[in-house]
Amino acid sequence: MAHFRVRYATYNGRLQPCTIFDDISQTNYPPCEFPQTQGSLEKLLLHGKCQENEDSFFLDIWTPNTEGKKPILFWIHGGAFTHGSSCDPQNDAEILSKNADIVVVSPTYRLGILGTAYYDGIPQQNCGYHDIITALEWTNKHIEAFSGNPQNITIGGQSSGAWYAMAIHTAPLLQHLFKKTILFSWPGSMKAIDPATAQTIYKNFLAEASKIGNTTYTDCNKIPIDQLLYAQKITGHTNKKKYNFFVPFIPTIEKGYISSDFQKDCLLSKKKIHFQFTKDECAAYTYKYPITNIIPAFILKPFLKKYAPTITTKAIREKYKQTNDKYQTVVDITSDAVFKNPVRQITNSIPATITEFSFPTPNNKTRCCHCFDIVFIFGCFDAWLQSNIFQGCDKEKMRVKSLEMQSEIKNFIQ
Repeated sequence: MAHFRVRYATYNGRLQPCTIFDDISQTNYPPCEFPQTQGSLEKLLLHGKCQENEDSFFLDIWTPNTEGKKPILFWIHGGAFTHGSSCDPQNDAEILSKNADIVVVSPTYRLGILGTAYYDGIPQQNCGYHDIITALEWTNKHIEAFSGNPQNITIGGQSSGAWYAMAIHTAPLLQHLFKKTILFSWPGSMKAIDPATAQTIYKNFLAEASKIGNTTYTDCNKIPIDQLLYAQKITGHTNKKKYNFFVPFIPTIEKGYISSDFQKDCLLSKKKIHFQFTKDECAAYTYKYPITNIIPAFILKPFLKKYAPTITTKAIREKYKQTNDKYQTVVDITSDAVFKNPVRQITNSIPATITEFSFPTPNNKTRCCHCFDIVFIFGCFDAWLQSNIFQGCDKEKMRVKSLEMQSEIKNFIQ
């Protein structure tokens, strides 16, 4: 078993395009991640931390051995576009690589405002997304040196990582870089934003940073990183309220790279694609609400309006008849709206495959929620067992389920 940490790009400054790095002789770089704020699910997941650095253009490579040419899973980590890294112990792919007999490649990429900023004259919009593309180009060019087969690359990811993977899957300019796509908890209801909205968000961010720094910033290049992250956090809260975003920052529509309608463009793709979502996706967000059949209307209605704005009272009643559990009804309706229905619309029109992940859990609040399946994908249980969503779960049954999932991934990728 081998694990390499390799530089894939050179840092050229904030919001500047990175450039591919062609020297593969050094593979022992220390773990680091891009500057980031804490995620909304941190209390549930208890992520590992790495040293933060704006020059974190590295990817992790796991391979069972360095012989032959193996299929590749190019994995894009999630984190609501604002946090996460490939060096997080919870994303360790050593066991997956071994059990599936594949090479796993996972890049760290720019996050938050540094990964999604847009304004007139920006050198490169969607910097975080283009970091991922550069890492994918590096993989195509150099992965044979690490026993990978560049002719058999599967793009994969979870949550916002799945969103980025779908962007690549539907991008006309990137079809030559991969063969298949596998998406876990793809938030299909989330659309790329238009440039005008993105510019407004960036201006608001600069205004917040100027207040914090007691100076006037006209761009983000001179903002100290601690002030930048604090202003980013405030701006993210504003975005959620003003634009009804599910996450603080969203990439911008970009011709040839990021579509305004992934569902429509997915129907045009000839690439093989597989979807998976968890049974209770949105329980990761509803768990703070009362677990009772008497949820007050003043709590229920605003929540449903945010996550399922088109839902009717009749639909709520019909769903409740199926569950006889008001909390489960809220979980089901919001999970359908954000994650499941967009996938079903696609799989009803193209020969894609889809699975729902379910696993019994004693936690009656979070249930089988968003991110619950990641530990099963990777099998890195030691890094996850302190996470609140797994407390009380049968560890041996989890390992058996993990082997089943890894076998399914292997069958799809091979």
